[in-house]
Parts: sequence; structure tokens; C-alpha cells
Amino acid sequence: MTRLELLTVLLSIKALLESDNKDKALELINEVISEAKKQVNKAE
Repeated sequence: MTRLELLTVLLSIKALLESDNKDKALELINEVISEAKKQVNKAE
């Protein structure tokens, strides 16, 4: 993930949390974690 992509994801999560949309923020966090795990598995 590039720095720009990471910044975009973090800003999205921040906006969701600030708008009290915690469920969507958690969903986005889980998607990012899932993608990160896929990348780690590919590298191994």
C-alpha cells in the first residue's frame, strides 16, 4: 500500500468515526486487514 493509499484509508476511517458511523469504519478496517493479510501471504 502506498503512502497516498494509506492516507486515504485513514482519512476515510476518521470521517466515518467522526460521523458516528462506527459499523462502517469497522467494516473498512476489516477489509484493509484482510487485504494486508493477502499481501503478506503472497510475499511468503
